[in-house]
Amino acid sequence: MSMKTILAASLAVAALTGLASAQDYSLPPTYGSVSLNPGFLPDPHQAQVVAGGTIDAASISGECVGLIANAPDYRLQYGGGGSQLYIGVTSSADTTIVVNAPDGSWYCNDDYNGLNPLVGGEQPDAGQYDIWVGTYGSDTAAATIFITEYDQ
Repeated sequence: MSMKTILAASLAVAALTGLASAQDYSLPPTYGSVSLNPGFLPDPHQAQVVAGGTIDAASISGECVGLIANAPDYRLQYGGGGSQLYIGVTSSADTTIVVNAPDGSWYCNDDYNGLNPLVGGEQPDAGQYDIWVGTYGSDTAAATIFITEYDQ
């Protein structure tokens, strides 16, 4: 299944279920931020975070799972004109991802590659992407966010 199909399905479910805004993207990100323009190097960009929190990601959409924090874990300011953009997580734990895109859309994933989540696709919008990394269980876990323009 392509990322475009996954994103379209996520958007359709979100539109049908309605969106809650339990997460506060106006808060500063806990683990930092980065500004990247298309063609950025090194690719992938990586950031270390601690995944998990106390808020059920399902409060955003029925497609979202895991426990996440209130404040974003990481923030990406992305310049326009790129052909594709993917945001994912690697960890030895079962992690999930929630991303609030520049247009206000929410994207969620769990277990795209084993227990590691990924969101993204073609023709990404320029602007602010707020990223939350959750855990499937109640424990926190070390995790690495990666941002890439390469096919996943």
